[in-house]
Amino acid sequence: MSIFKFYREGIFASGRSQSRSARRRATKGSATVFAAVSLPPLIILGFLGVDQSYVSGRNLLLKRTVQSAAIAAANQLNTTYAGTATADSNETAAIAATAQASAALNMPPAQYGSVIPSSNVVLGTWNGSTFTASNSNANAVKITGINTVANSNPVRTFFGGLLGKATVDMSTSAVSSYGHGAGAVGLAVNTIVVNDLSMSFSSEIPNQRAVDIAILNCIAAASNGSARVGLTTFTGHSQATYPVTSATVANMNAIRTFINGSLNYCGNPGMPACSGSNIAAGMYSAIAQLQAAGLANKTSNIVVVTDGVPNANATTYAAADGTKTPTGVVNAQSITTAVCSTGCTDANLWTMASNQAAYAGAQGINVSTVYYSGSTTGSTGGVLNQTLYANNLASLISGTGKALVAPLTPAIWNYTEALMEAACRLAPDEPRFATYLVEIASRAGDRETSLKALAAYRKLRPDDEFAQVQSIDHEPGNGLVSG
Repeated sequence: MSIFKFYREGIFASGRSQSRSARRRATKGSATVFAAVSLPPLIILGFLGVDQSYVSGRNLLLKRTVQSAAIAAANQLNTTYAGTATADSNETAAIAATAQASAALNMPPAQYGSVIPSSNVVLGTWNGSTFTASNSNANAVKITGINTVANSNPVRTFFGGLLGKATVDMSTSAVSSYGHGAGAVGLAVNTIVVNDLSMSFSSEIPNQRAVDIAILNCIAAASNGSARVGLTTFTGHSQATYPVTSATVANMNAIRTFINGSLNYCGNPGMPACSGSNIAAGMYSAIAQLQAAGLANKTSNIVVVTDGVPNANATTYAAADGTKTPTGVVNAQSITTAVCSTGCTDANLWTMASNQAAYAGAQGINVSTVYYSGSTTGSTGGVLNQTLYANNLASLISGTGKALVAPLTPAIWNYTEALMEAACRLAPDEPRFATYLVEIASRAGDRETSLKALAAYRKLRPDDEFAQVQSIDHEPGNGLVSG
């Protein structure tokens, strides 16, 4: 073979081409090695992200359940005991049973175990900042909810077992009080309830009515008619539906009648027009009413019931919509320059709400929030949007105010189902993922996805007799049982 032939075929002379080719092979080889090394950790991180979101959702669910149970137990305490003597065993058992019944509605024992053992329902006294366990003259209940190995109901992770963390223990406590106990003074029961009537909250109106009535009943029991009470509603603007007034029997009954018979979301008869959602407007109105009545101090409460979702909705805002703080009192938190008036964003509305809360707190007003998720779905940065809005609302509380979160199991399971489906697509040959998806989809009420996941699992594990039984149970006419 001639030197020319070697040259022509690039053996000698194509030094530049040969160099490029070698570099390409080296680059491909490096990329392959990099992918082989980095892909498994990335997949594991993705799986752990699923666990993180699931555990976060379960923690939120437990917190919501315990808070609801505490409110139910305190109502039972107020009804059957009223803090006038020492509670006997029958009374404490009835209060514990009420708490457990409430918890079972949100976290059924067959699915979650007994999250509130009787021993975790404790009577005591609450002075506005401290709970002291006691069956004598009790005016409060402390509930502790648990998902733990010791209680035989830990939260089981989907992928944590890969790192030796197959379960997670969690617990949370809540204190609910109907007053400050027999003979106590300085009880803060002057209250304005601020209701969200925006379209995003429309599905929660029945719950909002129930919360309103529960608050009114609490005020009636604790104040004997000496308190002041009001009801303010908001969309993009606010309306003092029942301006703050004496909590007489007649006034309380009138407000209850309105709540049960007329209160509805925006656009309905007698309700304001839909114009977005602006918490600041409702808070501004409530603060201004308390100032006018000489009650802008620690004896008063503002309770905001909402999904926490701001919606500027291209509305023009005035000072009374919360762009500034009220002028009745000047303090370090006063805002005299409008945050915005036109072209306001959702972020502006949230800044306005935070300003109102800080201004109220500086006067000693107790601000509480009650979160219901409304139509909120999805996540941001791997965190459920429901969690984000609930946390945002919690940042508004002041004084002895509390941040309560209402249960919403379905959305948590729906979100977790979506994450688990993604995991199954990443690793279609992993039978564990398919079994997890069967359970999650079942709990989310998604029969079709549960059946598909079960079929996929049976292909991977045809020898699993239990899966065969499940398939028979899932046949048309046999039903699909969640939990």
